[in-house]
Amino acid sequence: MNSVTIIPRHSVSSVGSLRNVPKVFRPALWRVAILLALLSPAWAEPLLITGPEGELSFSQEDILALSDQQIITETPWTDGTLTFRGAPLATVLAQAGIKQGWVKARGLNNYSVNVPVDQALAAKAFLAVHMNGELMRIKDKGPFWIIFPWDDHPELLTREIRSWSVWQLQVLSELD
Repeated sequence: MNSVTIIPRHSVSSVGSLRNVPKVFRPALWRVAILLALLSPAWAEPLLITGPEGELSFSQEDILALSDQQIITETPWTDGTLTFRGAPLATVLAQAGIKQGWVKARGLNNYSVNVPVDQALAAKAFLAVHMNGELMRIKDKGPFWIIFPWDDHPELLTREIRSWSVWQLQVLSELD
């Protein structure tokens, strides 16, 4: 796990602004930015996890290096059986020192849900980064997607557990 980056909580970053771009060009720039985001490799968006160990940043490769496992299952949002590769959520959360309590999971679309760690781990939550042999991209519900082994455990197809299945996962933060 040499490539995991620890980010200070109060780091400063500079962000470009469209204010300096003439208004006539802004719609075209937004279209290009969206197209690039959809087509770019998924590893461009890291997963940030905040817990007792601080804030950690994980790439898809970092997740696979932790525990390259697979789950074969259907999901409520896709057609047919899919093969997912990644790591058990328990393994990933343990890296940030999270073993119990609650985490807030937030996706790129700002969907967020508070997840009870013990229940998610008991349900065998899995952090997928590959789907059918390909690194997941934003347009494929990636780069990170919390899934569950629904085919092996149909009792997990509850509304509550489906709500924990955040795709385009961007942040996991321990709640106090």
